[in-house]
Amino acid sequence: MNKPLLGVSMGDPAGIGPEVILKHLIYEPSSKHKLVIFGSSAVFEYYLEKFNLAMQINSIKDAESIQNSYKDGEINIVEVDKFDIDELKVGQISAACGDIAFKSFVAGVEATKNDYVSAIITAPFSKEAVNLAGHKYAGHTEILAELTGVKEYVMMLAAKRFRIALVTTHVPLREVPKLITKERVYKTIKIVNDDLKKWYGMPKPRIAVASLNPHNSEGGLLGDEEEKEIIPAIRQAQSEGIDVEGTFSADTIFVKDRRSDYDCFISMYHDQGLSVLKALYFDTSVNITLGIPIIRTSPDHGTAFDIAGRFIASHRSFSEAVNQAYRMARWKQRNSSGNTS
Repeated sequence: MNKPLLGVSMGDPAGIGPEVILKHLIYEPSSKHKLVIFGSSAVFEYYLEKFNLAMQINSIKDAESIQNSYKDGEINIVEVDKFDIDELKVGQISAACGDIAFKSFVAGVEATKNDYVSAIITAPFSKEAVNLAGHKYAGHTEILAELTGVKEYVMMLAAKRFRIALVTTHVPLREVPKLITKERVYKTIKIVNDDLKKWYGMPKPRIAVASLNPHNSEGGLLGDEEEKEIIPAIRQAQSEGIDVEGTFSADTIFVKDRRSDYDCFISMYHDQGLSVLKALYFDTSVNITLGIPIIRTSPDHGTAFDIAGRFIASHRSFSEAVNQAYRMARWKQRNSSGNTS
C-alpha cells in the first residue's frame, strides 16, 4: 500500500504556521507518509534563513505535478501564487499575508477533493487578514463548506482517542438555548456516527450526549431543553440503530472512568466541551471537520502573532493534526481497497 500523501496549507506567513510546519519536519520525521505544503517557497526560504536552518526546498508548480515531482527528504511546496517577501511583516496583520493564506488553503482543499493528496492539514490563518484581502468569510470551516458543497457539518476536537463534537460552536452563550433543537442535535449525532465509521473504521461508534442544563435539568426544574429537544433527538438516532446514550450531566460526563467508555462525546456548546479537552490536552488537541467529503484536520490554535518569528511556538498540536490525518487517510486507503483488517 502506498504511503498516504498529506497536504498542508501554509497558513498566515506572518503567524506561527510556517514555523510549526518546519518544526514538525525537523523534530517529527516520519517514513509512514509524505507531506506536501501548499504555499510559497519565498516564505519558507525567509524562515529557513531567519532560523539558520539548512533544509532544501523542492518547488512544485501545481497539484497535478506532485506525484512526479515530490522529493523525499526535502520541503516539498506547491506554489499557489507569487508572494512578495517584502510584504511579510512577522507578527503583523496584512492583506498580502491574508491573500496568500487564503489561496494556499483553497489550493489544498481543491487538491484533496481531486485526490492529488489524501487529506489536508490546515495551519492557522488570520480571519481579519483574509477579510482585509477581500475574501469575506468567518473562517476555515465556512470556506470548506462552500468549496465542498455541504450545508451540515460538525466541529470535532480530538486528542489521542478522546473526541468531543459540538452542537453549537462560536455563538454567544445567550444564543445557545434557542439553537438546541431536536433537528440540530440529531444531525450532529448522525454526522458524528457516520464519519467515525467512514474515517476511523468504527463499525458501531459509542456516543454520549451531554445535557444543556446543570444536573441534567433536575427533572425539568432547571430547564426543559433536555426533555423537549435533546432526548427526542437521541431517541430518533437510537431508532435508526445508532449507539448513542444520554443525556448525561455535563459535570460528570467526562470523568476519567467514562472517557474510555465512549468514542465521542457531544457537547451542546463550545466551552462546555472544549474547556475539558484543553485542560487535559492543551498542547495536542486537534480540530477535525466532520460532514464534509474530504479529510481535514488542523492544530487547535491560532496564528499567535505575539510569538511569531521567535522559534518558540510549540509544534505538538500541528504534529497531532498530522497524525490524526494520517490515521484517517490510512483507513480511507484500506476501505477503498476493500481491506478493513
